[in-house]
Amino acid sequence: MNKETSHRSYELKAIGWNSEDISRYEELWEYSQRWGLINLEREDRQFLKKAEKLIPKLQPKKNSNKKSIEEKSYYLWLNFYLEKINKFNDSNLPSEMISVWEILIKEEIQILKKHSPTMGLPDTLKAKDLYKVRKELLQKSFINFKATNSEKLFDFDLVENSTNVEISKSWKSLIENDPEQKDSFPLINKKDADQFKNDVNTDIEKFMIDNYPSLKDNL
Repeated sequence: MNKETSHRSYELKAIGWNSEDISRYEELWEYSQRWGLINLEREDRQFLKKAEKLIPKLQPKKNSNKKSIEEKSYYLWLNFYLEKINKFNDSNLPSEMISVWEILIKEEIQILKKHSPTMGLPDTLKAKDLYKVRKELLQKSFINFKATNSEKLFDFDLVENSTNVEISKSWKSLIENDPEQKDSFPLINKKDADQFKNDVNTDIEKFMIDNYPSLKDNL
């Protein structure tokens, strides 16, 4: 006998059993659960077993081990940099300014949450080319939003130089593929931030949708 928590007579009804047989099944099921199948008459045991054979076995629920986007290494890597940049900004930026890198990473994180790509190997390989989009946006911040370079520069190599055990050994510098950004940390006025965010969101979202295999599969 199974150890289900309630009878499933509705499934017998669905396959055409009459109300009398269904009632008998329910009574016998309740009795067997309370006193044991062995205490039923042979004819009743056979009837109950016949009913049980007609009811599909419940499949055990599988525990999903699928990680959320917030648990993926790529997301954690971006979030790590965002936290460090925010900390740097709090200590070094004028109150009316905001760093372009803060906007770039924040918007990318929001787009990841919105679309939830799997960020497996195919996606992360494509993500390496995001540096080209970021580079264009950084240039746009100077051309269209009159960005100025911070007097103190952010250390983009902190991942590789850190002894923090929470940092994955696979994490690389945010500017690994564009090392010339090491000598630049642009700032724009907060009044221009919303317009720049729109540009960042549009460009990064388009790149993800056009290039991440897991997002193409979902279309």
